[in-house]
Amino acid sequence: MKIGFFVWEYPPKLVGGLGTYAENITREFIELGHDVSVFTLNPGDSKTREVFRGVEVHRPLIADASNIFPMFVTDDLKRDGARTSNSSTTSSYTTS
Repeated sequence: MKIGFFVWEYPPKLVGGLGTYAENITREFIELGHDVSVFTLNPGDSKTREVFRGVEVHRPLIADASNIFPMFVTDDLKRDGARTSNSSTTSSYTTS
């Protein structure tokens, strides 16, 4: 069976328990013979595709669309992005 996991974090970049759980469960599925792909965030310094301990991991780069679509990116969203990107967690969007 082909299985796709969409998670906030995945090794080697870990913040909390979700990444640890995702790593363990995906390896278990690989051992059972399943084809597993993980889709997670890229803080900007990771490969966009790699095989990590037998699991295919995709970390697409997130584009900053606030300059292209300024009417869709509200001031609240920009503030939240700046606050999130300055913390230890990764953001799903960036600010200028």
